[in-house]
Amino acid sequence: MARRSGRSKRASPGLFGLLPSLPRKRRRRAVARIPLPRVPTAAPAIRTAVTRPVTRRRSPGRWLKANHVSAAGSRSFDVYLPAGHRRTTRMPLVLLLHGCNQTSEQFVAATRFTALADRHGFLLAAPRQTRGHQPGGCWRWYESAHQARGAGEPAVLAGITAQLLAEPTRWRIDRSRVYAAGISAGGAMALILGATYPDVFAAVGVHSAPAYRSASSGRSAFGAMNGRGTPTPPLPGARMAPLIVFQGTRDAVVHERGGTLMVEQWLAYDAARSTDARDPQRITRSRTTERRAADGRRFTVRRWYSARGRKQLEYWRVDGLGHAWSGGVADGSYSDPRGPRASTAMWQFFASHTV
Repeated sequence: MARRSGRSKRASPGLFGLLPSLPRKRRRRAVARIPLPRVPTAAPAIRTAVTRPVTRRRSPGRWLKANHVSAAGSRSFDVYLPAGHRRTTRMPLVLLLHGCNQTSEQFVAATRFTALADRHGFLLAAPRQTRGHQPGGCWRWYESAHQARGAGEPAVLAGITAQLLAEPTRWRIDRSRVYAAGISAGGAMALILGATYPDVFAAVGVHSAPAYRSASSGRSAFGAMNGRGTPTPPLPGARMAPLIVFQGTRDAVVHERGGTLMVEQWLAYDAARSTDARDPQRITRSRTTERRAADGRRFTVRRWYSARGRKQLEYWRVDGLGHAWSGGVADGSYSDPRGPRASTAMWQFFASHTV
């Protein structure tokens, strides 16, 4: 799920897009295994369209390859150490989740996150969901078996994060500053992590994706993508990590209403988290601004604040944007080079939050 760019003429694929398999890469060296903590049950996906193979642009940082293996499942992933990285310095971590029919390399290249990592000093981790895990290489956000803590793909991704946090020599991560961001199926999975592991992820960024638990099967996924899903109400005491959402008004894969449903869902979680109206963390006000990017594109930003004045939720509604990363590279995978730049906005939001 995720169109190559705002100007792409490629037709949007169906949910499971059975395209030719991508070439297999050589076996990756494993990083030390870290056992996952046992937590409640359950376990999440959307889809996209393949673009031509992408080679990583040269950057001052460096990439390392790794594997994760646990009872919940195994995945390969890459770790980006930014320019000027010192292995003894604790840095934030951003987990990047690609869309369907899109490789992790394509997603990272399209979003410009490596340049931000070099500038601001944080690590990136890019897990791979292959066609062996799902026919379109989608994260399985739409299945109830992948929508809860402690099992399925959320547990795999939490395990990768735990493995990264436990690395003894090559890098150090500030465990209070761990974040997740994704587009399409990857965005839906990032939202699931924010709902199931809010004690691990200090904030999440979601681009062009449906609300959490707005589908429970492949059949109901289409309704959720069309903005017709009805998210499951949160249980009393449940909470969701601070959230920043990007959604285009011309997205033909995920209906614009999906962003509104996600905002309403987050506010319901905020209300469920505490019944005390005097709670300083509860949302008390919001502010909406209408702006233009440098290239003239209009967008609206609405922010919600706690009683202490902290931004806890942001919704960026971008006029004319299709199913593509806002402010990405030209000719990138599911990337629209016109502003505003989603990656910059997400990092600025992330930087103000800790667990």
